[in-house]
Amino acid sequence: MHSTGVYRRIQASSRVKSRKKEHLKRSGAQKQADLEVKSLASVLPQWKVSKKEKEYFYRALKTARKEAGLTQAEVAKKLKRSRSHISKIELGQRRLFMDEFLILYRLYGKPTIYFYSAFIKSNLVEQID
Repeated sequence: MHSTGVYRRIQASSRVKSRKKEHLKRSGAQKQADLEVKSLASVLPQWKVSKKEKEYFYRALKTARKEAGLTQAEVAKKLKRSRSHISKIELGQRRLFMDEFLILYRLYGKPTIYFYSAFIKSNLVEQID
């Protein structure tokens, strides 16, 4: 019995060591990926969504819901979420995932520009007009 216990400890120890090696390999790969992303980010223009743009976008979501004649509870049922989840999205307190947005977009029947106009700079709109 004693030798079996030692054998099990040796096996467990080797599993731990192999996991550590795998972790180190992944960490190295992750570090390389991080460096590549940073170098790419330095070349690309920097975009950041302003607080004002976010507020406009979330307000557009709420307005579109109301214009579609839907309550938060009805929308929540379609998304299989709680009413408070929808409320928090509309207030900008909860992240809106792409799959959720696609459902809302189809549900509200608005063109995409209705929602994304929040991110169009006014000087671009003036240049186009």
